[in-house]
Amino acid sequence: MRTLAQWEGFAMFRIVLLIILFMIMAFSLVANMVSERTGRPGVNVGREINRHLKSAVGGAERLAPELGDAIGRVDAELSRLAKKDGVAPAASEHVKANLNLSGGDFTSAQAANNIFAGAQMNQTTFLGALLDGASFEGATGEKAIFAKARMTGADFSAAILPGADFAGGGLKGAAFRAGDFSQANFTGADLTGASFSAAMLEKAVIAKSFASGASFVDAAARGADFSQTDLRVARFQNADLRDAVFREADVTGANFTGAHLQGADLSGALGVTAEQMATACGDASTRLPQGITLQACK
Repeated sequence: MRTLAQWEGFAMFRIVLLIILFMIMAFSLVANMVSERTGRPGVNVGREINRHLKSAVGGAERLAPELGDAIGRVDAELSRLAKKDGVAPAASEHVKANLNLSGGDFTSAQAANNIFAGAQMNQTTFLGALLDGASFEGATGEKAIFAKARMTGADFSAAILPGADFAGGGLKGAAFRAGDFSQANFTGADLTGASFSAAMLEKAVIAKSFASGASFVDAAARGADFSQTDLRVARFQNADLRDAVFREADVTGANFTGAHLQGADLSGALGVTAEQMATACGDASTRLPQGITLQACK
Protein backbone atom coordinates (compact mmCIF):
# COMPACT_ATOMS: atom_id res chain seq x y z
CA MET A 1 0.00 0.00 0.00
CA ARG A 2 1.31 3.45 -0.92
CA THR A 3 1.94 5.88 1.90
CA LEU A 4 0.21 9.21 2.30
CA ALA A 5 3.48 10.94 1.40
CA GLN A 6 3.56 9.04 -1.91
CA TRP A 7 0.00 10.06 -2.75
CA GLU A 8 0.82 13.66 -1.93
CA GLY A 9 3.80 13.39 -4.28
CA PHE A 10 1.56 12.14 -7.09
CA ALA A 11 -0.88 14.99 -6.52
CA MET A 12 1.93 17.54 -6.65
CA PHE A 13 3.18 15.99 -9.90
CA ARG A 14 -0.29 16.43 -11.44
CA ILE A 15 -0.39 20.06 -10.35
CA VAL A 16 2.97 20.68 -12.03
CA LEU A 17 1.65 19.10 -15.23
CA LEU A 18 -1.39 21.38 -15.18
CA ILE A 19 0.85 24.43 -14.81
CA ILE A 20 2.89 23.27 -17.81
CA LEU A 21 -0.29 22.81 -19.86
CA PHE A 22 -1.48 26.34 -19.10
CA MET A 23 1.93 27.65 -20.12
CA ILE A 24 1.62 25.79 -23.42
CA MET A 25 -1.80 27.33 -24.00
CA ALA A 26 -0.41 30.78 -23.26
CA PHE A 27 2.35 30.26 -25.81
CA SER A 28 -0.26 29.06 -28.32
CA LEU A 29 -2.22 32.25 -27.84
CA VAL A 30 0.88 34.34 -28.39
CA ALA A 31 1.70 32.29 -31.48
CA ASN A 32 -1.74 32.98 -32.96
CA MET A 33 -1.36 36.68 -32.34
CA VAL A 34 1.99 36.61 -34.10
CA SER A 35 0.51 34.62 -37.00
CA GLU A 36 -2.22 37.19 -37.48
CA ARG A 37 0.38 39.91 -37.86
CA THR A 38 2.76 37.92 -40.02
CA GLY A 39 0.18 36.05 -42.07
CA ARG A 40 1.68 32.69 -41.21
CA PRO A 41 -0.54 29.67 -40.28
CA GLY A 42 -1.61 29.92 -36.66
CA VAL A 43 -2.56 27.53 -33.90
CA ASN A 44 -6.19 26.69 -33.16
CA VAL A 45 -6.22 27.86 -29.54
CA GLY A 46 -9.71 26.54 -28.82
CA ARG A 47 -8.82 23.10 -30.07
CA GLU A 48 -5.55 23.10 -28.12
CA ILE A 49 -7.26 24.25 -24.95
CA ASN A 50 -9.96 21.63 -25.35
CA ARG A 51 -7.40 18.90 -25.96
CA HIS A 52 -5.23 19.87 -23.00
CA LEU A 53 -8.16 20.32 -20.65
CA LYS A 54 -9.56 16.93 -21.58
CA SER A 55 -6.20 15.38 -20.83
CA ALA A 56 -5.85 17.23 -17.53
CA VAL A 57 -9.40 16.56 -16.41
CA GLY A 58 -9.12 12.93 -17.42
CA GLY A 59 -5.97 12.57 -15.37
CA ALA A 60 -7.62 14.27 -12.42
CA GLU A 61 -10.64 11.98 -12.71
CA ARG A 62 -8.39 8.94 -12.75
CA LEU A 63 -6.46 10.26 -9.76
CA ALA A 64 -9.47 11.27 -7.67
CA PRO A 65 -10.75 7.80 -6.71
CA GLU A 66 -7.23 6.58 -6.03
CA LEU A 67 -6.45 9.56 -3.83
CA GLY A 68 -9.81 9.26 -2.11
CA ASP A 69 -9.18 5.60 -1.35
CA ALA A 70 -5.73 6.42 -0.02
CA ILE A 71 -7.05 9.13 2.28
CA GLY A 72 -9.76 6.77 3.47
CA ARG A 73 -7.20 4.10 4.31
CA VAL A 74 -5.02 6.61 6.13
CA ASP A 75 -7.99 7.94 8.12
CA ALA A 76 -8.95 4.40 9.09
CA GLU A 77 -5.42 3.67 10.25
CA LEU A 78 -5.27 6.85 12.34
CA SER A 79 -8.68 6.31 13.90
CA ARG A 80 -7.76 2.73 14.81
CA LEU A 81 -6.02 4.08 17.91
CA ALA A 82 -9.27 5.28 19.41
CA LYS A 83 -12.31 3.02 19.24
CA LYS A 84 -14.69 5.20 21.20
CA ASP A 85 -16.90 7.61 19.26
CA GLY A 86 -16.00 11.21 19.82
CA VAL A 87 -12.30 10.59 20.43
CA ALA A 88 -10.28 12.20 17.66
CA PRO A 89 -6.60 11.37 18.08
CA ALA A 90 -4.07 13.45 16.14
CA ALA A 91 -1.89 10.45 15.44
CA SER A 92 -0.23 12.04 12.44
CA GLU A 93 1.47 14.44 14.81
CA HIS A 94 1.59 11.97 17.73
CA VAL A 95 -0.04 14.61 19.93
CA LYS A 96 -3.15 14.06 22.02
CA ALA A 97 -2.35 16.64 24.67
CA ASN A 98 -5.11 18.17 26.80
CA LEU A 99 -7.82 16.05 25.19
CA ASN A 100 -10.66 14.33 27.03
CA LEU A 101 -9.89 10.65 26.49
CA SER A 102 -12.13 9.47 29.33
CA GLY A 103 -13.67 6.10 28.57
CA GLY A 104 -11.58 5.70 25.42
CA ASP A 105 -10.40 2.23 24.42
CA PHE A 106 -6.79 2.18 23.15
CA THR A 107 -6.29 -1.55 23.69
CA SER A 108 -3.13 -2.78 21.93
CA ALA A 109 -2.56 0.66 20.38
CA GLN A 110 0.85 1.32 18.81
CA ALA A 111 1.49 4.74 20.36
CA ALA A 112 5.19 4.89 21.21
CA ASN A 113 6.46 8.45 21.81
CA ASN A 114 2.93 9.88 21.60
CA ILE A 115 2.09 12.88 23.76
CA PHE A 116 -0.91 12.58 26.08
CA ALA A 117 0.19 15.43 28.37
CA GLY A 118 -2.64 16.99 30.35
CA ALA A 119 -5.23 14.57 28.95
CA GLN A 120 -8.31 13.57 30.95
CA MET A 121 -8.25 9.81 31.37
CA ASN A 122 -11.09 8.59 33.56
CA GLN A 123 -11.32 4.83 32.99
CA THR A 124 -9.35 5.13 29.76
CA THR A 125 -7.97 1.77 28.60
CA PHE A 126 -4.46 1.18 27.23
CA LEU A 127 -4.49 -2.57 27.84
CA GLY A 128 -1.45 -4.18 26.20
CA ALA A 129 -0.58 -0.98 24.33
CA LEU A 130 2.89 -0.04 23.11
CA LEU A 131 3.68 3.25 24.83
CA ASP A 132 7.48 3.36 24.98
CA GLY A 133 8.62 6.95 25.49
CA ALA A 134 5.06 8.28 25.61
CA SER A 135 4.32 11.35 27.72
CA PHE A 136 1.41 11.43 30.15
CA GLU A 137 2.81 14.39 32.05
CA GLY A 138 0.07 16.15 34.00
CA ALA A 139 -2.64 13.72 32.84
CA THR A 140 -5.61 13.33 35.18
CA GLY A 141 -8.26 10.71 35.79
CA GLU A 142 -9.32 7.80 37.95
CA LYS A 143 -8.97 4.07 37.31
CA ALA A 144 -7.15 4.33 33.99
CA ILE A 145 -5.98 0.94 32.73
CA PHE A 146 -2.39 0.36 31.57
CA ALA A 147 -2.24 -3.34 32.44
CA LYS A 148 0.30 -5.34 30.42
CA ALA A 149 1.25 -2.25 28.43
CA ARG A 150 4.87 -1.66 27.45
CA MET A 151 5.90 1.79 28.63
CA THR A 152 9.68 1.83 28.77
CA GLY A 153 10.82 5.36 29.52
CA ALA A 154 7.27 6.73 29.63
CA ASP A 155 6.74 10.00 31.50
CA PHE A 156 3.93 10.24 34.07
CA SER A 157 5.44 13.16 35.96
CA ALA A 158 2.86 15.24 37.86
CA ALA A 159 0.07 12.98 36.57
CA ILE A 160 -2.92 12.52 38.88
CA LEU A 161 -4.09 8.96 38.25
CA PRO A 162 -5.35 7.46 41.52
CA GLY A 163 -6.48 3.86 41.26
CA ALA A 164 -4.73 3.34 37.91
CA ASP A 165 -3.94 -0.25 36.90
CA PHE A 166 -0.34 -0.85 35.77
CA ALA A 167 -0.35 -4.58 36.59
CA GLY A 168 2.11 -6.57 34.51
CA GLY A 169 3.30 -3.47 32.68
CA GLY A 170 6.80 -2.89 31.34
CA LEU A 171 7.84 0.37 32.98
CA LYS A 172 11.62 0.29 32.91
CA GLY A 173 13.01 3.77 33.48
CA ALA A 174 9.54 5.33 33.57
CA ALA A 175 9.07 8.60 35.46
CA PHE A 176 6.26 9.03 38.00
CA ARG A 177 7.80 12.03 39.74
CA ALA A 178 5.49 14.20 41.85
CA GLY A 179 2.41 12.37 40.58
CA ASP A 180 -0.56 10.95 42.47
CA PHE A 181 -0.81 7.17 42.15
CA SER A 182 -2.52 6.42 45.42
CA GLN A 183 -4.20 3.00 45.44
CA ALA A 184 -2.70 2.27 42.03
CA ASN A 185 -1.91 -1.33 41.12
CA PHE A 186 1.64 -2.15 39.97
CA THR A 187 1.46 -5.88 40.73
CA GLY A 188 3.92 -7.83 38.60
CA ALA A 189 5.17 -4.72 36.81
CA ASP A 190 8.77 -4.16 35.70
CA LEU A 191 9.75 -0.92 37.44
CA THR A 192 13.50 -1.34 37.09
CA GLY A 193 15.10 2.09 37.38
CA ALA A 194 11.74 3.85 37.53
CA SER A 195 11.42 7.11 39.47
CA PHE A 196 8.65 7.74 42.00
CA SER A 197 10.43 10.66 43.62
CA ALA A 198 7.97 12.83 45.57
CA ALA A 199 5.08 10.74 44.24
CA MET A 200 1.89 9.96 46.16
CA LEU A 201 1.70 6.17 46.57
CA GLU A 202 -0.61 5.84 49.55
CA LYS A 203 -2.00 2.29 49.67
CA ALA A 204 -0.54 1.53 46.25
CA VAL A 205 0.17 -2.13 45.49
CA ILE A 206 3.70 -2.68 44.20
CA ALA A 207 3.79 -6.39 45.01
CA LYS A 208 5.59 -9.17 43.13
CA SER A 209 7.26 -6.54 41.00
CA PHE A 210 10.77 -5.78 39.78
CA ALA A 211 11.92 -2.40 41.07
CA SER A 212 15.66 -2.73 41.48
CA GLY A 213 17.34 0.65 41.33
CA ALA A 214 14.00 2.45 41.49
CA SER A 215 13.75 5.79 43.28
CA PHE A 216 11.14 6.44 45.97
CA VAL A 217 12.94 9.48 47.38
CA ASP A 218 10.50 11.76 49.24
CA ALA A 219 7.60 9.53 48.19
CA ALA A 220 4.42 9.48 50.29
CA ALA A 221 3.85 5.72 50.37
CA ARG A 222 1.92 5.20 53.56
CA GLY A 223 0.27 1.78 53.59
CA ALA A 224 1.88 0.76 50.29
CA ASP A 225 2.38 -2.96 49.68
CA PHE A 226 5.88 -3.94 48.46
CA SER A 227 5.48 -7.65 49.24
CA GLN A 228 7.73 -10.02 47.27
CA THR A 229 9.16 -7.17 45.21
CA ASP A 230 12.77 -6.87 44.08
CA LEU A 231 13.90 -3.59 45.66
CA ARG A 232 17.63 -4.11 45.53
CA VAL A 233 19.55 -0.80 45.66
CA ALA A 234 16.26 1.09 45.55
CA ARG A 235 16.27 4.52 47.17
CA PHE A 236 13.78 5.47 49.89
CA GLN A 237 15.49 8.55 51.32
CA ASN A 238 13.06 10.67 53.34
CA ALA A 239 10.12 8.59 52.14
CA ASP A 240 6.94 8.25 54.20
CA LEU A 241 6.68 4.47 54.60
CA ARG A 242 4.36 4.36 57.57
CA ASP A 243 2.36 1.11 57.66
CA ALA A 244 4.05 -0.05 54.44
CA VAL A 245 4.47 -3.79 53.94
CA PHE A 246 7.73 -5.40 52.78
CA ARG A 247 6.97 -9.09 53.33
CA GLU A 248 9.50 -11.23 51.45
CA ALA A 249 10.72 -8.17 49.55
CA ASP A 250 14.43 -8.03 48.71
CA VAL A 251 15.82 -4.72 49.99
CA THR A 252 19.48 -5.64 49.67
CA GLY A 253 21.50 -2.44 49.33
CA ALA A 254 18.41 -0.22 49.49
CA ASN A 255 18.82 3.22 51.04
CA PHE A 256 16.36 4.11 53.83
CA THR A 257 18.13 7.25 55.06
CA GLY A 258 15.57 9.53 56.68
CA ALA A 259 12.68 7.18 55.90
CA HIS A 260 9.74 7.06 58.31
CA LEU A 261 8.83 3.45 59.08
CA GLN A 262 6.26 3.74 61.85
CA GLY A 263 4.02 0.69 61.70
CA ALA A 264 5.88 -0.70 58.67
CA ASP A 265 6.40 -4.45 58.35
CA LEU A 266 9.91 -5.51 57.32
CA SER A 267 9.92 -8.65 59.45
CA GLY A 268 10.08 -10.99 56.49
CA ALA A 269 12.12 -8.76 54.18
CA LEU A 270 15.40 -9.99 52.72
CA GLY A 271 18.67 -8.10 52.98
CA VAL A 272 17.73 -5.83 55.88
CA THR A 273 20.83 -4.68 57.78
CA ALA A 274 21.49 -2.67 60.91
CA GLU A 275 23.36 -0.13 58.77
CA GLN A 276 20.28 0.47 56.62
CA MET A 277 18.02 1.01 59.62
CA ALA A 278 20.53 3.18 61.51
CA THR A 279 19.55 6.27 59.53
CA ALA A 280 15.80 5.53 59.36
CA CYS A 281 13.23 5.91 62.12
CA GLY A 282 10.17 4.08 63.36
CA ASP A 283 8.20 3.31 66.49
CA ALA A 284 7.14 0.42 68.67
CA SER A 285 4.76 -0.85 65.98
CA THR A 286 7.51 -1.18 63.36
CA ARG A 287 8.25 -4.84 62.63
CA LEU A 288 11.87 -5.70 61.83
CA PRO A 289 13.90 -8.88 61.37
CA GLN A 290 15.23 -10.31 64.58
CA GLY A 291 18.22 -8.42 65.94
CA ILE A 292 17.56 -5.26 63.92
CA THR A 293 16.56 -2.03 65.67
CA LEU A 294 16.01 1.56 64.67
CA GLN A 295 15.61 4.90 66.35
CA ALA A 296 12.27 6.46 67.17
CA CYS A 297 10.96 9.16 64.88
CA LYS A 298 10.86 12.63 66.36
